[in-house]
Amino acid sequence: MPGGSLKPNRPIRSDLKSHRILWEEEKPIRWPFMKILRETSSLKEFYPEINPYVEAYKVRPNVWALFEESMDGAGDLWMYLIDGPKTAMVIDTGFGVGDLKGLVQYLIGSKEKKIIVANTHFHYDHAYGNAQFDQCYCHKDEEFAMRSTMNPHIWDYLFDENGKNIYTQFDRADLIPYKEYELIPVPTGFTFDLGEGYEVEAIPIRGHSPGQCAYLDKHHHIIFTGDITGVGGRPGMQDPYQDNCNVETLWRDMQVVVSRLDEIEAMFPGHGMFDITSVLLQYELNALDRIMKDPENADEIKKVVRNGQEMLQYTMNIHQGSAIKYTLDKVYRKPPYTR
Repeated sequence: MPGGSLKPNRPIRSDLKSHRILWEEEKPIRWPFMKILRETSSLKEFYPEINPYVEAYKVRPNVWALFEESMDGAGDLWMYLIDGPKTAMVIDTGFGVGDLKGLVQYLIGSKEKKIIVANTHFHYDHAYGNAQFDQCYCHKDEEFAMRSTMNPHIWDYLFDENGKNIYTQFDRADLIPYKEYELIPVPTGFTFDLGEGYEVEAIPIRGHSPGQCAYLDKHHHIIFTGDITGVGGRPGMQDPYQDNCNVETLWRDMQVVVSRLDEIEAMFPGHGMFDITSVLLQYELNALDRIMKDPENADEIKKVVRNGQEMLQYTMNIHQGSAIKYTLDKVYRKPPYTR
């Protein structure tokens, strides 16, 4: 079972309708940031009459970070909203509990303005709200994996055989019913035009999933990265791009990102602290360099057990209070490597 089971010493006070059954571990770096932000920050906006499961934080004049508690015990999450001049863009959609689309429309002040969705990757906590929208984009290498989530039974795993919540308590009636939507795969470097020259570029950072993709807001020079630590993909998935799920692919993609650090001022990830200095991307690449040189014996590597599987964890690169996790069979990529 993911996450921890004991209530932390300093639980974060919350007005959300969700209530934890399985508690997330209190990480020494992440937890204080989240506690201060959620309990005392003037950035916080909460509209329970629209969506009682999501808190909004205005991090730039036209950008919001949207917080949702984990519904499956694997870690609380961030979604992001950019209100462009003509088009709004949502990056990731969480679990789909509560009216995310309605909240987005309220924040941008319009029910008529076009809204596009771009997913960093297909995992439960990043894409299960997609069906509230008409169109969703992803990197082309993520298309196969994303289509595995396009069915009305995606939330079944959150409940036991008696229909009770397993990980986090929420009202099943607050799940927005699944509806079909158009999935649009895009290539590396695809640029979303939000109007009047406001551009957001798709930049792959694969490894955590076959087509994990970051999005670079060229107006504010911020990058929305999703998850860029654990690698390996989903065991047993017959995905034609599953070979992207390894340390080497992540290492190669991170080299491209770091080569563009002069374009990036801040990093906004899928979990933990946000608005982080972009130098963390260089630290990530440094850690990957060490792993590639000696995946078994690099400094600060230790064995951990995650979801019943023994993995190696490179702990020198502390990323929001987590680290790069991998297994030895997921270090090197089978040739050829493609972009």
